[in-house]
Amino acid sequence: MRKLWKGENNMSNVLKIRCTICDEVKDEEEFHKHSGSHLGRDRRCKPCKTDYHLYRKYDITVEKYNEMLEKQGGTCANEACNYGLDEDHKLMVDHCHETDAVRGLLCHWCNSAEGFLKSSPKVAEGLLKYMKKHTQKE
Repeated sequence: MRKLWKGENNMSNVLKIRCTICDEVKDEEEFHKHSGSHLGRDRRCKPCKTDYHLYRKYDITVEKYNEMLEKQGGTCANEACNYGLDEDHKLMVDHCHETDAVRGLLCHWCNSAEGFLKSSPKVAEGLLKYMKKHTQKE
């Protein structure tokens, strides 16, 4: 059960919540909103939730994610995409849905496109041919 933390100054309007993972008491802004919670906030602080999500879903650590990010130059793994060069961005973990193997980090657009193309190079090539066929020459 999540506990409220009452500090020295009880006049504060900032809700303090103890994270169930790191056990640190933090301001409510450090927790994602969660409508199903009696406090309206998640039980895990944002950094712990990110760590937990990466490990639980993809079996990688934040250190591994950061290593992949550095290896990719801080940008989308799609070399034709320039997302991330000048923007504050977040890259998604791309993985094979059949083997769960992590392949790299893609921007939201490329990750969604890869999913819509059913992870099929054949479908992607077919779409590319279609686009080239119907591209107007200037």
